[in-house]
Amino acid sequence: MAILEVRNLTKQFGGLTALNDVSFSVEPGEIHGLIGPNGAGKSTMFKNIAGFYAPTSGEIRFDGRDITGLKPSRISHEGIVRTFQETTLFQELSVFDNVLVGTHNRSRTDIFSAILGLDRQKQREAEDSAIEVMEFMGLADRRDQLAAELPLGSQRALAIAIALVSKPRLMLMDEPFAGMNPEETGHMMDLTRRVRESGVTIVLVEHDMKAVMGLCDRLTVLNFGTLLARGSPEEVRNNPDVISAYLGGSHA
Repeated sequence: MAILEVRNLTKQFGGLTALNDVSFSVEPGEIHGLIGPNGAGKSTMFKNIAGFYAPTSGEIRFDGRDITGLKPSRISHEGIVRTFQETTLFQELSVFDNVLVGTHNRSRTDIFSAILGLDRQKQREAEDSAIEVMEFMGLADRRDQLAAELPLGSQRALAIAIALVSKPRLMLMDEPFAGMNPEETGHMMDLTRRVRESGVTIVLVEHDMKAVMGLCDRLTVLNFGTLLARGSPEEVRNNPDVISAYLGGSHA
Protein backbone atom coordinates (compact mmCIF):
# COMPACT_ATOMS: atom_id res chain seq x y z
CA MET A 1 0.00 0.00 0.00
CA ALA A 2 1.23 3.49 -0.85
CA ILE A 3 2.41 5.51 2.14
CA LEU A 4 1.15 8.73 0.53
CA GLU A 5 -1.77 9.10 -1.87
CA VAL A 6 -2.89 12.36 -3.44
CA ARG A 7 -6.28 11.89 -5.05
CA ASN A 8 -7.81 14.39 -7.51
CA LEU A 9 -6.41 17.34 -5.58
CA THR A 10 -7.46 20.83 -6.64
CA LYS A 11 -6.36 24.08 -5.00
CA GLN A 12 -7.84 27.40 -6.04
CA PHE A 13 -7.00 30.91 -4.89
CA GLY A 14 -9.96 33.02 -5.93
CA GLY A 15 -10.08 32.73 -9.71
CA LEU A 16 -6.62 31.14 -9.94
CA THR A 17 -6.32 27.36 -10.08
CA ALA A 18 -2.87 26.43 -8.75
CA LEU A 19 -3.52 22.67 -8.82
CA ASN A 20 -6.12 21.01 -10.99
CA ASP A 21 -7.26 17.43 -10.31
CA VAL A 22 -3.76 16.06 -9.56
CA SER A 23 -3.28 12.46 -8.43
CA PHE A 24 -0.12 10.55 -7.60
CA SER A 25 1.16 8.09 -5.00
CA VAL A 26 4.41 7.45 -3.15
CA GLU A 27 5.57 3.97 -2.19
CA PRO A 28 7.17 3.24 1.19
CA GLY A 29 10.94 3.54 1.20
CA GLU A 30 11.33 5.37 -2.11
CA ILE A 31 12.79 8.72 -3.07
CA HIS A 32 10.06 10.34 -5.13
CA GLY A 33 10.73 13.48 -7.16
CA LEU A 34 8.07 16.13 -7.71
CA ILE A 35 9.34 18.24 -10.58
CA GLY A 36 8.21 20.80 -13.13
CA PRO A 37 8.97 24.34 -14.33
CA ASN A 38 8.51 27.41 -12.13
CA GLY A 39 4.84 27.97 -11.40
CA ALA A 40 3.94 24.33 -11.98
CA GLY A 41 2.36 23.96 -8.53
CA LYS A 42 5.09 22.01 -6.71
CA SER A 43 5.31 24.25 -3.65
CA THR A 44 1.53 24.48 -3.47
CA MET A 45 1.37 20.69 -3.46
CA PHE A 46 3.89 20.51 -0.60
CA LYS A 47 1.90 23.06 1.39
CA ASN A 48 -1.28 21.04 0.94
CA ILE A 49 0.40 17.80 2.03
CA ALA A 50 2.05 19.47 5.05
CA GLY A 51 -1.18 21.19 6.12
CA PHE A 52 -0.24 24.82 5.41
CA TYR A 53 -3.03 24.93 2.81
CA ALA A 54 -6.35 23.10 2.77
CA PRO A 55 -7.30 21.71 -0.66
CA THR A 56 -10.31 23.14 -2.46
CA SER A 57 -11.25 19.57 -3.34
CA GLY A 58 -9.64 16.16 -3.41
CA GLU A 59 -8.07 13.96 -0.78
CA ILE A 60 -4.67 13.31 0.80
CA ARG A 61 -4.11 9.97 2.53
CA PHE A 62 -1.09 9.03 4.63
CA ASP A 63 -0.63 5.36 5.45
CA GLY A 64 -4.29 4.79 4.57
CA ARG A 65 -5.61 7.59 6.79
CA ASP A 66 -7.30 10.72 5.49
CA ILE A 67 -5.19 13.75 6.53
CA THR A 68 -6.83 16.26 4.20
CA GLY A 69 -6.97 19.72 5.77
CA LEU A 70 -5.36 18.75 9.09
CA LYS A 71 -3.25 21.40 10.82
CA PRO A 72 0.54 21.29 10.28
CA SER A 73 1.17 20.32 13.91
CA ARG A 74 -1.18 17.35 13.61
CA ILE A 75 0.35 16.23 10.32
CA SER A 76 3.82 16.49 11.83
CA HIS A 77 2.63 14.37 14.74
CA GLU A 78 1.31 11.81 12.24
CA GLY A 79 4.85 11.45 10.87
CA ILE A 80 5.24 13.91 7.95
CA VAL A 81 7.90 16.63 8.24
CA ARG A 82 9.04 19.25 5.75
CA THR A 83 12.34 20.98 5.09
CA PHE A 84 12.14 24.38 3.44
CA GLN A 85 13.63 25.89 0.29
CA GLU A 86 15.28 28.62 2.35
CA THR A 87 17.25 26.98 5.15
CA THR A 88 15.40 27.93 8.35
CA LEU A 89 17.62 27.64 11.41
CA PHE A 90 18.07 29.32 14.77
CA GLN A 91 21.18 31.12 13.62
CA GLU A 92 22.42 32.19 17.06
CA LEU A 93 22.00 28.73 18.59
CA SER A 94 24.53 25.93 18.41
CA VAL A 95 24.15 22.94 16.11
CA PHE A 96 23.24 20.80 19.13
CA ASP A 97 20.58 23.22 20.35
CA ASN A 98 19.08 23.47 16.86
CA VAL A 99 18.71 19.70 16.67
CA LEU A 100 17.34 19.60 20.21
CA VAL A 101 14.56 21.98 19.16
CA GLY A 102 13.48 19.33 16.63
CA THR A 103 12.60 16.92 19.46
CA HIS A 104 9.83 19.15 20.82
CA ASN A 105 7.00 17.06 19.33
CA ARG A 106 8.16 13.97 21.20
CA SER A 107 9.44 15.53 24.42
CA ARG A 108 6.47 17.65 25.43
CA THR A 109 5.79 17.62 29.12
CA ASP A 110 3.00 18.68 31.47
CA ILE A 111 2.66 19.88 35.05
CA PHE A 112 2.37 16.37 36.49
CA SER A 113 5.51 15.21 34.71
CA ALA A 114 7.31 18.29 35.98
CA ILE A 115 6.23 17.63 39.58
CA LEU A 116 7.23 13.96 39.40
CA GLY A 117 10.49 14.69 37.64
CA LEU A 118 9.52 12.64 34.59
CA ASP A 119 10.32 15.56 32.28
CA ARG A 120 14.02 15.20 33.18
CA GLN A 121 13.96 11.70 31.72
CA LYS A 122 12.33 13.05 28.56
CA GLN A 123 14.99 15.73 28.36
CA ARG A 124 17.79 13.16 28.61
CA GLU A 125 16.13 11.06 25.92
CA ALA A 126 15.82 14.13 23.70
CA GLU A 127 19.50 14.96 24.17
CA ASP A 128 20.50 11.38 23.34
CA SER A 129 18.38 11.49 20.18
CA ALA A 130 19.95 14.80 19.14
CA ILE A 131 23.47 13.38 19.57
CA GLU A 132 22.56 10.25 17.60
CA VAL A 133 21.15 12.26 14.70
CA MET A 134 24.12 14.65 14.64
CA GLU A 135 26.45 11.67 14.35
CA PHE A 136 24.28 10.16 11.61
CA MET A 137 24.36 13.40 9.61
CA GLY A 138 28.08 13.97 10.12
CA LEU A 139 27.60 17.01 12.34
CA ALA A 140 28.95 15.70 15.64
CA ASP A 141 32.24 17.59 15.29
CA ARG A 142 30.29 20.83 14.83
CA ARG A 143 28.13 20.32 17.94
CA ASP A 144 29.03 23.63 19.62
CA GLN A 145 29.35 25.72 16.44
CA LEU A 146 26.73 28.39 15.82
CA ALA A 147 24.38 27.63 12.95
CA ALA A 148 25.20 31.02 11.41
CA GLU A 149 28.85 29.97 11.07
CA LEU A 150 28.15 26.81 9.06
CA PRO A 151 28.79 26.58 5.31
CA LEU A 152 25.72 26.09 3.11
CA GLY A 153 26.09 22.32 2.81
CA SER A 154 26.30 21.88 6.58
CA GLN A 155 23.33 24.20 7.10
CA ARG A 156 21.25 22.01 4.80
CA ALA A 157 22.45 18.91 6.66
CA LEU A 158 21.45 20.58 9.93
CA ALA A 159 17.98 21.37 8.57
CA ILE A 160 17.55 17.68 7.70
CA ALA A 161 18.85 16.67 11.14
CA ILE A 162 16.23 18.89 12.81
CA ALA A 163 13.53 17.17 10.76
CA LEU A 164 15.00 13.71 11.23
CA VAL A 165 15.22 13.89 15.03
CA SER A 166 11.41 14.03 15.20
CA LYS A 167 11.44 10.48 13.80
CA PRO A 168 9.32 11.08 10.69
CA ARG A 169 8.10 8.37 8.34
CA LEU A 170 7.84 10.75 5.38
CA MET A 171 10.08 13.74 4.70
CA LEU A 172 9.18 16.50 2.24
CA MET A 173 12.42 18.10 1.00
CA ASP A 174 12.05 21.45 -0.78
CA GLU A 175 14.99 22.12 -3.16
CA PRO A 176 17.70 20.59 -0.95
CA PHE A 177 20.42 21.19 -3.59
CA ALA A 178 19.64 24.82 -4.47
CA GLY A 179 22.74 27.01 -4.57
CA MET A 180 25.18 24.16 -4.00
CA ASN A 181 28.36 23.48 -5.93
CA PRO A 182 28.89 19.99 -7.42
CA GLU A 183 30.86 18.73 -4.42
CA GLU A 184 28.20 19.90 -1.95
CA THR A 185 25.46 18.44 -4.15
CA GLY A 186 27.18 15.06 -4.23
CA HIS A 187 27.53 15.06 -0.46
CA MET A 188 23.87 16.02 0.01
CA MET A 189 22.80 13.26 -2.38
CA ASP A 190 24.72 10.76 -0.23
CA LEU A 191 23.05 12.09 2.92
CA THR A 192 19.63 11.87 1.29
CA ARG A 193 20.25 8.22 0.41
CA ARG A 194 21.32 7.56 4.00
CA VAL A 195 18.09 9.10 5.29
CA ARG A 196 16.11 6.81 3.00
CA GLU A 197 18.15 3.79 4.11
CA SER A 198 17.25 4.64 7.72
CA GLY A 199 13.61 3.94 6.87
CA VAL A 200 12.32 7.39 5.91
CA THR A 201 10.37 7.81 2.67
CA ILE A 202 11.31 11.01 0.81
CA VAL A 203 9.45 13.30 -1.55
CA LEU A 204 11.60 16.07 -2.95
CA VAL A 205 11.06 19.14 -5.09
CA GLU A 206 14.20 20.01 -7.00
CA HIS A 207 15.37 21.83 -10.14
CA ASP A 208 18.82 20.20 -10.31
CA MET A 209 17.98 17.60 -12.92
CA LYS A 210 21.29 15.75 -12.60
CA ALA A 211 20.57 15.21 -8.90
CA VAL A 212 16.93 14.30 -9.55
CA MET A 213 17.75 11.74 -12.24
CA GLY A 214 20.54 10.21 -10.17
CA LEU A 215 18.63 10.04 -6.90
CA CYS A 216 14.92 9.42 -7.45
CA ASP A 217 13.22 6.07 -7.90
CA ARG A 218 10.14 7.63 -9.49
CA LEU A 219 9.07 11.07 -10.68
CA THR A 220 5.83 13.02 -10.87
CA VAL A 221 5.89 15.96 -13.29
CA LEU A 222 3.57 18.96 -12.93
CA ASN A 223 2.98 21.72 -15.46
CA PHE A 224 0.66 24.70 -14.95
CA GLY A 225 -0.94 22.92 -11.99
CA THR A 226 -1.80 19.73 -13.87
CA LEU A 227 -0.24 16.29 -13.96
CA LEU A 228 2.03 16.03 -17.01
CA ALA A 229 3.79 12.67 -16.51
CA ARG A 230 4.66 9.94 -14.02
CA GLY A 231 7.25 7.19 -14.14
CA SER A 232 10.87 6.23 -13.68
CA PRO A 233 13.61 8.82 -14.35
CA GLU A 234 14.34 7.11 -17.67
CA GLU A 235 10.68 7.18 -18.72
CA VAL A 236 10.33 10.83 -17.76
CA ARG A 237 13.62 11.77 -19.40
CA ASN A 238 12.37 10.42 -22.72
CA ASN A 239 8.81 11.76 -22.49
CA PRO A 240 8.30 14.29 -25.34
CA ASP A 241 5.84 16.36 -23.29
CA VAL A 242 8.33 16.66 -20.44
CA ILE A 243 11.16 17.54 -22.78
CA SER A 244 9.03 20.28 -24.28
CA ALA A 245 7.73 21.68 -20.99
CA TYR A 246 10.68 21.27 -18.66
CA LEU A 247 13.82 19.78 -20.15
CA GLY A 248 13.94 21.79 -23.33
CA GLY A 249 16.60 24.23 -24.43
CA SER A 250 19.86 24.13 -22.53
CA HIS A 251 18.55 21.54 -20.01
CA ALA A 252 18.02 18.92 -22.69
